[in-house]
Amino acid sequence: MNVKRLSTGILVGLAAGAVTTLLSTPQSGRELRGTIKETKDHWSDHVLEIQMNIQQIKESIQQVSKEGKESIQSALMELKESVQQWKKEADPHINNLHEELEAIQSAMEELERTINQNQSTSSTTSSNE
Repeated sequence: MNVKRLSTGILVGLAAGAVTTLLSTPQSGRELRGTIKETKDHWSDHVLEIQMNIQQIKESIQQVSKEGKESIQSALMELKESVQQWKKEADPHINNLHEELEAIQSAMEELERTINQNQSTSSTTSSNE
């Protein structure tokens, strides 16, 4: 859509330039026609060159877009693999931590029971005296 606007703008500019030249030229009709023909040929070459450049830009953008998409997909795959590898390496350590936490909790419960028993025994011994 932007290419159409650009082309339309160029054509309108060419037409305005041609009209301005026709109205302000001090040349004879034959000289003016020659000048107009040269100008038309010159601008036709420029328009073709611009169209080729626009096509090259489109192709470059498509190529960069394709390469960018491939790069992102590759990076995502590598990231997924890294996360999976990390998880695989971390799982045994996490399990060990859970086991150690359970052992600590059991030891604390046992310690509480022992303390409670010692307090009960101390209370009983104190009351017997």
